[in-house]
Amino acid sequence: MKRILALAVSVALLGPAAVLAQNGQFELTPEHFAELDKNKSGGVSKDEYEQFMRNAFKKLDTDRNNSLSSAEAGKVMTSDQFATIDANKDGKVTLDEFIQHVMSDFDRQDRNKDGTLQP
Repeated sequence: MKRILALAVSVALLGPAAVLAQNGQFELTPEHFAELDKNKSGGVSKDEYEQFMRNAFKKLDTDRNNSLSSAEAGKVMTSDQFATIDANKDGKVTLDEFIQHVMSDFDRQDRNKDGTLQP
């Protein structure tokens, strides 16, 4: 099964069925893939993944200021992960920073570069 970085977000939003691998990355269960695979193609497309992550960001942004504070993000990521995603080091993670990070994770995990993650 594909390992996807930054999927603590998925775990928080989809439930605890994801497994923390020994390397600290999260593995998606078949149930998570089914949830993300909106068109039921058997894989998660780049568009499906990005849309899920945009929705996840909105759910995490509880004060609706279009950025995540460390407190908001602390529900789903470590302070080190937050610091990595906070590209301009201003103490908050914007939607653009978040999407840039999670989509680069997607690209790394798309080993055959077909724009789809497979279970």
